[in-house]
Amino acid sequence: MPVLGLDLGNYHFRAVELSLSKGKVILDKFGSYQNPKLNIESQSDDDINKYAEALRTFISEAGFTTTNVVAAIPESEVFTRVIKVPQMSEKDLRNSIAFEAEQYIPLPMNEVSYDIQVIDSDILDKDKMNVLLVAAKKTVLTKYVGLLKKAKLVPKGLEPETLAVSRVLGDTPERPSASVIATIGSENTEIIVVYKGAVRFTRTIPIGGSALTRAVSQGLNFEFSQAEEYKKTYGLETSQADGKVYNALKPVMDNVLNEIKRSRTFYTTHNPNVIINRLIISGGTALMPGLVFYIANNLDLEVELANPWRNIVISPKLESQKELLMQQGSAYVTSVGLAMKELK
Repeated sequence: MPVLGLDLGNYHFRAVELSLSKGKVILDKFGSYQNPKLNIESQSDDDINKYAEALRTFISEAGFTTTNVVAAIPESEVFTRVIKVPQMSEKDLRNSIAFEAEQYIPLPMNEVSYDIQVIDSDILDKDKMNVLLVAAKKTVLTKYVGLLKKAKLVPKGLEPETLAVSRVLGDTPERPSASVIATIGSENTEIIVVYKGAVRFTRTIPIGGSALTRAVSQGLNFEFSQAEEYKKTYGLETSQADGKVYNALKPVMDNVLNEIKRSRTFYTTHNPNVIINRLIISGGTALMPGLVFYIANNLDLEVELANPWRNIVISPKLESQKELLMQQGSAYVTSVGLAMKELK
């Protein structure tokens, strides 16, 4: 049965339709929609209804064949933490967490839903194990389920963006290779460390594509829409537009790079046996000209642009769009990871 992976952004949505055939994951359809007037973070029922209507129209006009959907919850709405607990069975762990979760989750327990995932034994203390704890307000979950239903979709699951991204770009327990993944969204950049197929560290910084556009707007005295076009066209190419766009973007990007460095240092300091040599950049903003080259020149890491299609068969129906898929792949990482959750 095909399933939609739906990445819900503040001003946009992206979706892929995946299916299974003879044990292989097939990409059957993809599409995106952007409208700066949309606002999924609004508390207004009218704004949410407009968002749902735009989503319903997009799904219909894009020609997706299923309404079964797994959608992303923004990291700003989720609490994610890796905790260390004494070795115990998963049953005992769930009973223990039910009583102790308050010390990890900064919200009243009657207001949240949470889940856990056992990762592995701690590298330095074999009497303890690492557990991923994920929690979200019940009101947030209700809001997203309601939004999807208003758009005439059938919710099959909700998942934090970081887990979806790690499913696509992370290593495996059989072939471990620790990496940092930075997903640059419209409002935030999500930084995660993935090792042995599991999320080990997460960090959210309030800098994204919109902050970069505002920097160009202020630096060149442009309207936001014109600044967005210049950012997408010239980006961090020093030879373009007399270097003016580059100069406007550089201070903001340097803040992002500093946070990536800090995250890597923090994790490796606490996990000295783990070596991180690779950074993967994903998200729509990752497509900005010169971005990967700039990051590679300023970090002592191997840097690559995310490719979510590496383990996916692209349907022959999409052959004419294959080049576009390759070019825009990093923007669809979250969508692919969400759909794969339901297929696996």
